[in-house]
Amino acid sequence: MKEFHCCATCKNFTVEKNDRGINYFCKRLGYNTNPNYRFDCWDPKENVSRLMEKQVNKR
Repeated sequence: MKEFHCCATCKNFTVEKNDRGINYFCKRLGYNTNPNYRFDCWDPKENVSRLMEKQVNKR
């Protein structure tokens, strides 16, 4: 799970493009974030959950 846990893989992570560039935002926390940050409220996206499950089953 360690290699999957970051904001970019969370359900609440959004990318907003505007005239000033790209803005990374967490809908749950309500503020800008970075794709590589990690928070305890992490909730993986569906495809990430499936990848994690596959990895566990390989062991």
